[in-house]
Amino acid sequence: MSGLESYRDRSLRIGDAERTALSELLRTSVDRGYLSLEEYEKRVGVLMESKTLGEAEEVLDDLPPYQALVNSEAVEPLGTATWVKWLWFGVSIPIGINLGVWLILLATIGPVYFWPVWVLVPLLVVAGALTAAERAIMRPAEERRRQERMRRKKYRR
Repeated sequence: MSGLESYRDRSLRIGDAERTALSELLRTSVDRGYLSLEEYEKRVGVLMESKTLGEAEEVLDDLPPYQALVNSEAVEPLGTATWVKWLWFGVSIPIGINLGVWLILLATIGPVYFWPVWVLVPLLVVAGALTAAERAIMRPAEERRRQERMRRKKYRR
């Protein structure tokens, strides 16, 4: 799957952030000797005026840095963070101990109030909230940083 697979529709509109990133590709092409300064200025002008990916691609399509980006593989998505796994492991210990004690009491003295709920609920709420925050906030931010590092690494060569 190409790194730009989600942008294969040429009629998609692009914004300032995309134009800036694509102009960096043009600058890289000048640094590597693929473009003269005159040609760079013309292409940047067209790029800044472009409204869709198709229009922007007209000035980029013949450049090796752009082709390398189009043909690059997408970065493997991040898995569950180690700290989240350890969090759930740590939460399972007091829950397991309390449920075990409650089951022993249930088996030896008969019906007993389900007091482990006072341990289970707070631990599960906190662990669930932290896991949700990791997946909704931290993981996407880390993914963006990782992709940016990979992009910088590729174009410094």
